[in-house]
Amino acid sequence: MSLLRTPEAGPGVVSGLARPVYLRRILVFAFLGTLFDGAELNLVGYPMAYIAETLHVSTIQIVQISTLQGFASIVGGLVCGWLGDRIGRRWTYTASVLIFGIAAILGGLAPTYLTFMLTRILAGVGMGGLFGLAFSMFAESWKTARRGAMGGSIQAMYFTGEILTEGVVYWCTLQFGLHDGWRAGYVVIGVVTLVIGGLAALLLPESEQWLAYRRELAAGRVPEGMRAAKVPLVDLFRGGYAAGTVLFIVLASAMFLTTNSMIAYLTTFLVSVQKLPLGTASLIVLFGLVVTAVSYPATGWLSDVIRRKWAFFVSCLVGIVGFGWFLTLVATGHAHIGHDYWASPAFWALMLCAGGSGGFGVLGVWMAEFFPTRIRSSGSNTGYYAGRGIGAGLFPLVALGIAGSVPMALALGVVGPVVGAVVSLFAPDRTGREIQAVE
Repeated sequence: MSLLRTPEAGPGVVSGLARPVYLRRILVFAFLGTLFDGAELNLVGYPMAYIAETLHVSTIQIVQISTLQGFASIVGGLVCGWLGDRIGRRWTYTASVLIFGIAAILGGLAPTYLTFMLTRILAGVGMGGLFGLAFSMFAESWKTARRGAMGGSIQAMYFTGEILTEGVVYWCTLQFGLHDGWRAGYVVIGVVTLVIGGLAALLLPESEQWLAYRRELAAGRVPEGMRAAKVPLVDLFRGGYAAGTVLFIVLASAMFLTTNSMIAYLTTFLVSVQKLPLGTASLIVLFGLVVTAVSYPATGWLSDVIRRKWAFFVSCLVGIVGFGWFLTLVATGHAHIGHDYWASPAFWALMLCAGGSGGFGVLGVWMAEFFPTRIRSSGSNTGYYAGRGIGAGLFPLVALGIAGSVPMALALGVVGPVVGAVVSLFAPDRTGREIQAVE
């Protein structure tokens, strides 16, 4: 059976485009989709204290919204992943971006807590489409030798998006005040996201690997065992993929525990507990986001050298050191950060916590290489967004109830890298394999 030529094979024409143009467009939209996915998620975490004050609710009620948004992203991930495999990566990606762009605008205009909650649930459904779609398109088009490094760079855009949200909301807060500033930030992010969705509808090419598989399927040349099941997502639990699917859900959950302990509680810890001004707190959060963003391509590059699972394991060790150190400081009453934060051990512990998120720089490519083309979008989305629902949705709420305080809830993020380090030892690894249309 003839298989689609990989990028190493030389120049060619793909979907009516010269291959370099095709690759550039795939990469641009993979970068942009991941960037605005991160921007959307941080729209709850960064201005949490101000949203709660404006809507006259407690901080934990806003955390509950984050939990519901995480669960909604599971639904969106399952549906959009399946649609990406059935109707194509391009249109499912476009619809996902448009949904959470609209949700951001509506969230900024929401007059009540209930309305705001509904817009965040809608945003969660839209965000559920991006990860698996972006990495499916990327893995199906990119050369094998540097797939990890480039995949890590794509995932780094997630935290670049969080930095973008911080900058936009901070600027809007300075311009319009605490109560209207976060609303203006939502609208700005939403409008730009809608523009990205419109451009995707016009310029994003469909994955040639997916198109080739659908052509072979329509022609009746795909063997029975390589055809998609009629019941959605059943393929993830047959043909030797069940254990990998479950393990990747656990690994994604572990990474979201690591990152969202920081996202959910760091700003509140700095502003409400340490009583730092917004400008200083924002700068510390920014440093953490930069450390995380750098750790993604670095871990991705390392995975090309020592394989995906071992790079992920190393990243988890960094997180264990950081969170373990911070937990010790909290338990002994020494987790203090002042205006001279550079001299604070707690600051450096938190920077190591941020660096421990580097496993995300491996996860997207790791899953994309594991699943075959016919279920790559479904498998990647299921692993990632089920993990987001558990790690970014459920755990921050549970952690606050268990810990009883914001500093201890932040420190309990140590659970993430510990679980990730252990489970990564048992996960399947197909580092650098050549991806084919029918497999």
